[in-house]
Amino acid sequence: MITRILFAFAILTTIVGCHSVPLKLDGVKEGQWRAKALIKDNESKRSYIVYLNFNAVRDQAARMDVTTSLGSGLASLVVDSKEVRYILLDQKRFYYGPPSPAVMRPILSLPLDPRWLHNILFDIPIQGRGWSCTLGKDNVLQVCTESTSGLKITWSGRQGEKKVVLLEHSKASVQINIQSFKSKVEERKNLFTLEAPQSFQKLQIK
Repeated sequence: MITRILFAFAILTTIVGCHSVPLKLDGVKEGQWRAKALIKDNESKRSYIVYLNFNAVRDQAARMDVTTSLGSGLASLVVDSKEVRYILLDQKRFYYGPPSPAVMRPILSLPLDPRWLHNILFDIPIQGRGWSCTLGKDNVLQVCTESTSGLKITWSGRQGEKKVVLLEHSKASVQINIQSFKSKVEERKNLFTLEAPQSFQKLQIK
């Protein structure tokens, strides 16, 4: 009896240990991530929690859907190398234009280029003028900082498919707790397209 208990405990310990190993995404081409985010606006002294659903195909396109804790839709965003489009459902506004760090200004105080979603999700160092990144243990991405804007992105709390991504800026911070991951984008048809409903105001971002 004792032998069986010890054997079962050994198996359980092995399983838990395997799940605690950080998930490496080097060879992953696409995926779906579910997360919870704590957003703090330092200027308005407000903070709130939202739920995020990401779908992305590496170096091609990404989509982010934002909901409340009750499942009500707040916003949706799609981005590729040439254009970003997003809808703010409560404001009935549709934004579109070329991606850049300033395009998220209507909803986020910090500079965030939507194309960086690929870097955040797939653990890819951000390249470009002013950016520097540091790799941690086992060459896993740990920190990226941008000298001009002062934006800092930190990856931590890695345990299996889970991780925490913290975006810090003088004006705001966003803590993204990624809770689950699937290595396949499901129902891809029209997933990376977004059109404005007739009653929504269309605003071009420059």
